[in-house]
Amino acid sequence: MPWKETCAVDERIRFVADVMSGTYSKAALCRLYGISRPTGEKWLTRFAEAGVEGLKDRSRAPRRRPTKVSEAVVEAIIACRERYPHWGPKKIRAHLARTQPAAGWPAASTIGEILTRHGLTVPRRRRRRVPPQTAPFTDCDGPNRVWCADFKGWFRTGNGAHCEPLTISDTCSRYLLRCHVMPGTGGVRASGGSHWGSCRNGSIRDSRSRTAVTSGSI
Repeated sequence: MPWKETCAVDERIRFVADVMSGTYSKAALCRLYGISRPTGEKWLTRFAEAGVEGLKDRSRAPRRRPTKVSEAVVEAIIACRERYPHWGPKKIRAHLARTQPAAGWPAASTIGEILTRHGLTVPRRRRRRVPPQTAPFTDCDGPNRVWCADFKGWFRTGNGAHCEPLTISDTCSRYLLRCHVMPGTGGVRASGGSHWGSCRNGSIRDSRSRTAVTSGSI
């Protein structure tokens, strides 16, 4: 015998019908349907007020939201974005707070949601992940046999100068042999050989570069 399907509204209708028939008491019917007395009274009250429609589930959304952003604030955010299309939520909020400090402006994340809701943002393209390159370490059979030179990424010093740290390391042990400050990657051809020469000895079999260091400089 197949299972008999039912829903909550049908069960509530049967409960009300059984109560109105007067065959059983409310307490007995509540135990039979597996509900509490206050829940049974609630469905009876709703049926008396709205009939079968009152037995349906009501929306649980709050009737009022005190923190909801007003339409005037939304319009001001959209107008600022249209005037400065390259500004993001943080800059828009800073500009509005500076020009209209009396108004209560939402957080930058809320401004971003408002811009997205009105189609004023462009989603970022997902970057493809590149698998790490392991070629420089494939045929390294011992320490002090292969050295590598690599630029670790440029940064600016305290005085604003451009700095490119060039590192020379042993491939097998990953031991850092030298870290030399370079003004840029273009000067490696002229001075890279001296940095390698100051570290080399007669036991080195190979020297490799994973960035802009050329074989001529090595």
